[in-house]
Amino acid sequence: RPKGLNVYGSSDYAVTDGGGDYTVHIVVGVDPDDNPYVLDLWRGQTASDEWISVWCDLVKKWKPLGWAEEQGQIKSGVGPFRDKMARERRAFVACQPFPTRGDKAIRAQSIRGRMAMCGLYLPVGAAWVPEFRSELLSFPAGKHDDQVDALGLIGQLLDIMMKGKLPPAPVEFR
Repeated sequence: RPKGLNVYGSSDYAVTDGGGDYTVHIVVGVDPDDNPYVLDLWRGQTASDEWISVWCDLVKKWKPLGWAEEQGQIKSGVGPFRDKMARERRAFVACQPFPTRGDKAIRAQSIRGRMAMCGLYLPVGAAWVPEFRSELLSFPAGKHDDQVDALGLIGQLLDIMMKGKLPPAPVEFR
C-alpha cells in the first residue's frame, strides 16, 4: 500500500435483496500526487442488514475521512438502521450525501477526468478486479453499472476533499 494516502469511501445502495441491482461499497486512497488507488470493494445482492454490517467492517478497517452516498433512499429507508448499527459497532465516518443529478454518464464525469489524468490503481490479484474492470470498460452499455456509480460518487467526494500528504521527515535528536 502506498504511503501518505487519504482514504475515502462510497456506496451505491440497492434496496431489493436478490434483485437486479447490487449494493457496492468502494474504498479509495489518494496519494500526495493525487493518484487514486482502489483499496477495497464489496459488491452483493443482499438484504440491508448484511450490507450495513459489511459497510461497518470497511469503515472500521480503513478509517476513511469521508463517505459518499446518494441522497434520498438511504436517508429515508435504511439510514436510521445503518446509523444505529454504526454507533453500536463504533464505525464512525462523516457521510456526505450527493443529489442525483443528470444521467449516470454525467455523474461519472469527475472520476472519469481524474482517471484520464492520474489513472486508477487496482490491487494485483484481488478477486473483485476482473468484474470491476469489465463493468468500467463496458459502461454505459453494460448490464450493470453499480460499481461505476459507486466510483462516480468517489469522484464527486474527491472534488471537495484533498489528496494525501507525505509523513513529515523524521527529526534527529542529539
